[in-house]
Formats: sequence, C-alpha cells, structure tokens
Amino acid sequence: MSAEELAGALEQLAAVLQSQRTLGAALAAIAEAAVLTVPGCDSASVALSIEGRPATAAATGRVALELDLVQYDSQDGPCLTSFRNIEMLRLDVVEQGEAFPHFARAASERGVLGVLSVPATWGGDVVATLNLYSRRGPFDQSAMSVGAVLAAQVAIAVSRSPEFAAARATVEEAQRDTDDLADVGLATGMLIVTQGCSVEQAEGLLRQAADHEARTILEIAHRIIEEHKTSG
Repeated sequence: MSAEELAGALEQLAAVLQSQRTLGAALAAIAEAAVLTVPGCDSASVALSIEGRPATAAATGRVALELDLVQYDSQDGPCLTSFRNIEMLRLDVVEQGEAFPHFARAASERGVLGVLSVPATWGGDVVATLNLYSRRGPFDQSAMSVGAVLAAQVAIAVSRSPEFAAARATVEEAQRDTDDLADVGLATGMLIVTQGCSVEQAEGLLRQAADHEARTILEIAHRIIEEHKTSG
C-alpha cells in the first residue's frame, strides 16, 4: 500500500469513527482497518484494559480471539507483555518463539508467524492494546508505523466513550475509598500505641472525637496522622 493509499484509508477510517455511536463499533472498525492497512496483517484484535487487565473487545476473526484467549489463560504472551510494559512488541514466532513457548505453540498450530502488539495510551495509562497477527511472516517497520497510528485512534475512541469515563470514575472512587480506609487504620494504630488502648477503644476514641468536633472520622484520622508527623 502506497503512502497515498494509506492516507486515504485513514481518512475513511476517521469518517467511519465519527459515525459510530458505541465504543464496541469504533474498536471493531479500527480492527478491520488494521487488516486492510497494516502490511502483512491477516487478523486483528483490540483488548481493553478492564480494572488493569486486558479483555478482548473486538476481533476480526477467530484466530485473533483464540490467540488473545491463550494469553489470558496462561497469563503470558507478547500482547500481555506489551500491555504490562507499555511498549510496542514485535514477535517473530519462528525465530523468537522460545520467549513465549506456550503462546508460540498455539500460534504455530494456527499458522501464525508474526505478532505485533501496540499499546494504546491515554493520560499515561494503557487503555487498550491493538494486537495484530500475520500468517505471512514477521511484521516489518512499515507495519509498526501504521500500527502506531491505529493504536492512537484506539486511545482516542476509548477516551471519548462514556463507558470509559464511567469505568475510570468507578476505579478512582474505589481507590479513594481504599486510601481512606488505610488512613483510618493508620490513625487507629497510632492511638493504640500512644494511648495504650485496644483496637475497639481506639475506634471509640475516633468516633467520640468526630462527634464532639462535628467532623468525619476520616478528618479526625487525617489530623491525628498530621499531628504525629509534626511531633515526630
């Protein structure tokens, strides 16, 4: 595919993405575009990051989905490595298969000779990976360049979706709750040491202080932690 043909294909993809109303449809369109535009690509998938773990959200064929699942089952493979290390990974199954023996065996059984996984990042986090599979041989530098462009489209599609915004808000809220519980636990431990009391008594002191000062237990916990830092 010439540079002009590639530019035209990407323009068509941009137009298609503008018309898609769901994230799934947008990711499916990008996966299909990968098969058409990435040199040597026979099958493609997009794996979304769900609570820090990849899950296939779009695939152009059975081979891509099956090889994604092989990696999820074994917790190892080129696409998972790309996801974890936040870097593009190109694998020659014949020459480099010993790095992922379980995956390489599954890929060889399906006639796949080359794999290219490209992380899609947004705000410094991996939101998805674009995973490409070839039966014709290893992917070349041209494939890597086009793959990087398509992975950027994946990141944009994910970031614009209401589903992504809702999921990220839920994860952030859960993290805040975890952090708050940790702070309350830390303050409780400090009271046990400084007041020579039991866990139940320390928790009672926190509640009493919160009621007396019309504050939340978390606010009292934060004050105790800060006072301890100052005195220390």
